[in-house]
Amino acid sequence: MTAWAIAETGAFVAAPTAALTLTVAGARACLVAVNRARARQRRNPVAPPRQRAGEPVLLLAAPVAVSAAELVPATAAFVPQPRPGRLRAWRMRTWGGLPSVFWRLVITLIPGRGLACLYLALAYFAARARGLNASQVAVVLAAFGVGWAAGPPVAGWAADRIGPRKVIVAGNIAAWAAYTAAGMARSADALAAGAAAVGLVFEMWRPAAQSMLATAAVDELQRKRCMTLLTWIINVLLTLATLAGGALAAYAGWGWLFVASATGAAAFAALAWLLLPRDRPRRRMRAPRRGGVATDPLLWAFTVLTLLILTAGQQSVYALPVRFAGTGIGPLSYGLIAAMNPLTVAVLQPFAQGWLVRLPAVPLCAAGMALIGTGIAVTGAGTGLAWYAGTSVIWTLGEIAAAGLAPAIVASIAPPGRAGAYLGTWGSALGLSTLTAAVAGDAVISAGGLPLLWACCATAGVAAGLGCACLARPVAARRNGQILGLGRLAGDRR
Repeated sequence: MTAWAIAETGAFVAAPTAALTLTVAGARACLVAVNRARARQRRNPVAPPRQRAGEPVLLLAAPVAVSAAELVPATAAFVPQPRPGRLRAWRMRTWGGLPSVFWRLVITLIPGRGLACLYLALAYFAARARGLNASQVAVVLAAFGVGWAAGPPVAGWAADRIGPRKVIVAGNIAAWAAYTAAGMARSADALAAGAAAVGLVFEMWRPAAQSMLATAAVDELQRKRCMTLLTWIINVLLTLATLAGGALAAYAGWGWLFVASATGAAAFAALAWLLLPRDRPRRRMRAPRRGGVATDPLLWAFTVLTLLILTAGQQSVYALPVRFAGTGIGPLSYGLIAAMNPLTVAVLQPFAQGWLVRLPAVPLCAAGMALIGTGIAVTGAGTGLAWYAGTSVIWTLGEIAAAGLAPAIVASIAPPGRAGAYLGTWGSALGLSTLTAAVAGDAVISAGGLPLLWACCATAGVAAGLGCACLARPVAARRNGQILGLGRLAGDRR
């Protein structure tokens, strides 16, 4: 036991340190190669092609001092350009024209989220690897949810004050330490404290990254593209992390999930420090004040609606497994059903990207909220593997619409320089929903069983969708007012 503890401690130190060293060395080598290639291109510019016999000559117009009578009119022939193929047109429409900070952020997310395989396996680790009972596991998960609810507001506030790049780097360094402390915990109290620390810091990067993208976007259309594609990439990386975590736990042990997560956090911090643009000094802007975050009714109304629909959507983690167990669904079948959600998101969202960007954000987000609640209810009301797998597509489509567009809506109603605080406050609903879903689901099942829970999920979806649709005009008025206010501010400075 002592030898295993020493080996585990060494892994927590050696693996993240090696990842940090390799990431820094590799990123620096790539940056040096890129700078050398740019310098070589500036020293040796590309020579123009030589003119061959029989080829048309391209003449460049230059101003000359001649009389009007000597000017001879010339006509230029129109050269038809080949139309791009459907695949290329879709690729340019979906991925083209994005700011460079988006691609830098995607590179940093690959190790950071691709190795974060602890989120969905924390309960299994507490029960199997540490031998905790059901009540102790519930305490660990509650501590994780409390930390998750508190982390995003702190990160958003800090991103507005000191800059998003510093928050992303500091948050991932703290996540490295939190994963190490939680992985080495043995008792229930120590594991609960470690889970609270992990929940506090493991999502600190999200409001800072969303604030960075909201600032880099040139218009509302580009902001929606960045937010929806970022959500899609996170879902794809979550799928890979889940598969990697299952294989790692099966062949190496549950403790290595913490080692992998700590390694990903260290690589995330190193890449963010090297690749993300430096934080600009904050300028004091005399923009029209509408009060702080705590007094903005539009932000809190949208946050409450998000918490309502997330409470219903989280029943796919709490209540649906109970339903599956009661109908004889085995572990393999449950794994196939659980894989339908991220697989559907990964396959369908790139093709639905055009609809997500062109259609109005608030009505589409309202329809997505309604689909989530009613889809969960429809899935729970039926029986059979085919029914569960087929109807899970309904609430997955709702998740594609709501989860991708909601950050863009929040960023659009945030005053200038306050996007981080607004996104962090709204992001706390996701962590808080892990608590409300468990408490509300248990209370409703105790009162009327699973049929009453499915009815409540459908009602919550319809109520959240209608409430979000009612916010369409206030959101548009807020956005237009901010555009006018910034225009007046620019005119006053001139």
